[in-house]
Amino acid sequence: MAKIFKMGSILAVFCVLAAGSLAYVYMLTQPRINANAGLALEQARKEVLPGGQGQAIPVTVTGYHGPISMMVGIDNGGKVSGVKIISQKETAGLGADIVKPKFLKQFIGKDAKSKLEVKQDIDAITGASISSRAVCQGVKDALEKFQPGNN
Repeated sequence: MAKIFKMGSILAVFCVLAAGSLAYVYMLTQPRINANAGLALEQARKEVLPGGQGQAIPVTVTGYHGPISMMVGIDNGGKVSGVKIISQKETAGLGADIVKPKFLKQFIGKDAKSKLEVKQDIDAITGASISSRAVCQGVKDALEKFQPGNN
């Protein structure tokens, strides 16, 4: 019985040390992680609004494997000037192709009057219709949030 208690005590000490180490590393790295996330958002804003005229609107939609965070640039005329996927967890080689320029360029020039529907005015990624529809929905959401004159 004493041997089991001793082994349990040793295990408990290791668990406390491991948990403390993880908490310490988290505390040290969290500010840098937050700073990098801010830089990524700012870079996305610059990419979707090349001329700086308009609004960069962040949106998050649900894809096949979870949230898809994106930045949608809308120029002063209410037309999409760019789309940047910030984070996604879609299937590699299928839904993850939503980040490819060939897919995202289809949205440039679209406005609130556009259908933004897969197989109508947007070509879906083969085998990834849910992911493709999610990006369409994200662009629609951004266009709905767009407020002319708010730069």
